[in-house]
Amino acid sequence: MPKKTKRQKILAQQRRHIPATLYPTPKTVHQQEATIPPTTFHFQQSHSSVKLQENHADKEELTVIQKDITKTLILAALAIIIELGVHSMLHGT
Repeated sequence: MPKKTKRQKILAQQRRHIPATLYPTPKTVHQQEATIPPTTFHFQQSHSSVKLQENHADKEELTVIQKDITKTLILAALAIIIELGVHSMLHGT
């Protein structure tokens, strides 16, 4: 994307400081940028309640992962024991 010209920078700075209704927008290729309204963000929940919900969800997720890893280790150990048993029966050691 090409760099902005000095004129574009000045116009952008004017748009930031002056409400959109007080100045006419120039008809250029960048007219679409001039018609985009400024966005504002409004937070409805406090940060502390969001953190508590995330921590609770994280704890539940960690317990599920821990149970899954435990099952995987048990099954892997069982498979290795069975494999060693079959090997010892076939080779008679």
